[in-house]
Amino acid sequence: MKVNFITPLYNASENLETLIESVRSQKNDNWTFTLVDDISSDNTVEKLKELIGDDNRFNIIVNNEKKFALRNIVETSKNFSKEEDIVAIIDGDDSLCNTDTVSLLINEYSQGAEVVWTAHKWDINQMNISRPMPDHINPYYWPWSSSHLKTFKGSILSKISDENFKDLDGNWFERGYDQALMLPIIYLTKNRKFINEVCYLYNINSVSV
Repeated sequence: MKVNFITPLYNASENLETLIESVRSQKNDNWTFTLVDDISSDNTVEKLKELIGDDNRFNIIVNNEKKFALRNIVETSKNFSKEEDIVAIIDGDDSLCNTDTVSLLINEYSQGAEVVWTAHKWDINQMNISRPMPDHINPYYWPWSSSHLKTFKGSILSKISDENFKDLDGNWFERGYDQALMLPIIYLTKNRKFINEVCYLYNINSVSV
């Protein structure tokens, strides 16, 4: 069982070192990390290559068209569709802040979890809005509670049509991807887990979309 991190990037060069080292520092090395550059106008790609070097646990994708976060995440997640695959999303300006994150996730998934999220903190305070969600609750009628470190079994996404992620004109949603991605995933799951340990550092000035 492996955690496959995915990060869509746009002009995120300033935080790349913190982001990459937060994953590299994990005590459990059962992970991969795919970073998707979405037509950045700064030196994001060059900085990525410099920081990653020849570490083959990382994969860089450079888009030739603007896709925004949701489409980048959905399309990349389809590479991790096996039953044992875990997908975990980190926004480009954020980072992990717990070196046990991978172990905590694998532990929950090995016990049958289908979707897992964790507590988090903001870079300006200790605010955390993530909390548990009962298995029997329809997530569309429950206060948003699965923010920030969002993870799920990759196989679940294959059950959801891409039309769920598009507007009435057939265009992929460009903003507010958190709920657009996670609500249909959580809706299809019956084993939801919240880890009440802070694993994710949210940057209030995030611009990676």
